[in-house]
Amino acid sequence: MTSSELVRPPPENRASHEAPPGSLPSDLSGTSPPLVPSSFSAFFAASAGVAGALIGLLFVAISVAPSGSGRQQRLDLDVKAGVAFSALTDALAVALFALIPGISLATPTMSVAATGFASCVALGIVLMRAKGITHRRRQVRLLAIQSLVFIYQFVVGVQLSGQPDQQSNIRTLSILTVVFFLVGIARAWELIGARDTGLFHAVRDAIHERSGSPEGPRPD
Repeated sequence: MTSSELVRPPPENRASHEAPPGSLPSDLSGTSPPLVPSSFSAFFAASAGVAGALIGLLFVAISVAPSGSGRQQRLDLDVKAGVAFSALTDALAVALFALIPGISLATPTMSVAATGFASCVALGIVLMRAKGITHRRRQVRLLAIQSLVFIYQFVVGVQLSGQPDQQSNIRTLSILTVVFFLVGIARAWELIGARDTGLFHAVRDAIHERSGSPEGPRPD
């Protein structure tokens, strides 16, 4: 037996290390495997389009919103616009990063959640210091609820940092994206001249008016 026969690997081992014809090694192909399961691709693609369209409509709503002449009315408009913009921007950023192959959603999720939480805290401080704001306590309550949602989203991002392809966490992130869509739409509804009580309260009041038992204004 010659020395070349001693070092020659078996045929089956050579075949296992050979790449298929026409393919490139993983480090030369320039592509990375997606960390977001393919079953969520359609949802995030649709979410990116919806978020972009809603942000554009939000700018239109701000431009036509009745801001009034006083400082309090303008501040009330800025708070509503800020809440809607932070919610829709969060949904847009998460959806876009989810479509990039090889990108983990952990860092983008934690970043937008921290930014949204800081925005809610800043708006809450402005509301508490301002005077003459209509429905101040309701506005602060809504900001507190949205802040909790941002905190929960940050926790999901931390969990994704350990398991970036965990389907349960990505499913939770998808549900939070829908929640932010609803928040943005509801607050934008108030900007276009709807009642200060918001979309759901306006529907409730319309039902009471049809039934012949309209409700009086509720205390702040």
